[in-house]
Amino acid sequence: MAFLPRALLLLLLAEVCIQLSGAEEPDVTLFESTSNKGIDRCWCLNSLNRYVPKEEIEEFSIFPRRSNCDKVEIILTLKPVNNSPEGIQRCLSPETKQGINLQTCWKNKNINNSPTLKISSCFQIKP
Repeated sequence: MAFLPRALLLLLLAEVCIQLSGAEEPDVTLFESTSNKGIDRCWCLNSLNRYVPKEEIEEFSIFPRRSNCDKVEIILTLKPVNNSPEGIQRCLSPETKQGINLQTCWKNKNINNSPTLKISSCFQIKP
């Protein structure tokens, strides 16, 4: 019985560490739901309003408006840097020119309803 409280404490501690590690860019906060119910509120607390070079983006996801989130959310997964094993996720404003272009690509290319789409399927990336 003592295992469950310790596991929850470790999970909470890990979540705090993850949140603090992204503290240098508070304008692109990404909320990750820990609920078993799926997405129960907005994931993007704030979004980037600037262009992100396509060469830095690995893939992206678009979440439509939902009952508990009244905005379209675009989540970019950036390519790993500095030998990190996985990319960082950032939110992009759907009202920016890049956000509008990604939404158009999503509608045209995501015919299999995949949860993510590679950026290379939308744009030709320079080597």
